[in-house]
Amino acid sequence: MKNPAWLGDPFAIKNNKIFLTKKVAKRLLAEAQEAFPYEYSALLAGHGATITAYVPMPISPDKHVFAWDGTTFLQALQHIRKNNLQWLGVLHTHPHTPPIPSARDIAGWHYPTLSYWIVGLASALPEWRVYQWVQDANSGLFEARHYTLTEAACADEDTTGSSPPKNS
Repeated sequence: MKNPAWLGDPFAIKNNKIFLTKKVAKRLLAEAQEAFPYEYSALLAGHGATITAYVPMPISPDKHVFAWDGTTFLQALQHIRKNNLQWLGVLHTHPHTPPIPSARDIAGWHYPTLSYWIVGLASALPEWRVYQWVQDANSGLFEARHYTLTEAACADEDTTGSSPPKNS
């Protein structure tokens, strides 16, 4: 069964790099640092393998876990679809630990075609990592992937991050 058009597959081409615009990365990092010491999360959007926009999600009331309620999550997806973007991934922070998927991250992942970004804020210099879910015969695991920060997005893509879910 084919995924709907709004659900991206940034790793569809084997060994393909994923791209993140510098403008979006800068905004995500600023919002993540503002949320510190709590976990920050956002849905990442764009086209193909290029992330050009994001939808910030409510700040977690927990310092070690992020979670979304169904209504907020559906509003965020609706925002992505309304702007003719594809949902390409999820980003969240690890405010106190390195950017390595935790057991809870692994158990809670339900979107195998999407990218999974973690920004570690435990050290003075934020550490970015992106992962791809790789399914094996019995289960799956996150595999680190390379990414590239890029200056520009396609002319028809929005690079804003505003969305109703941020303040929900």
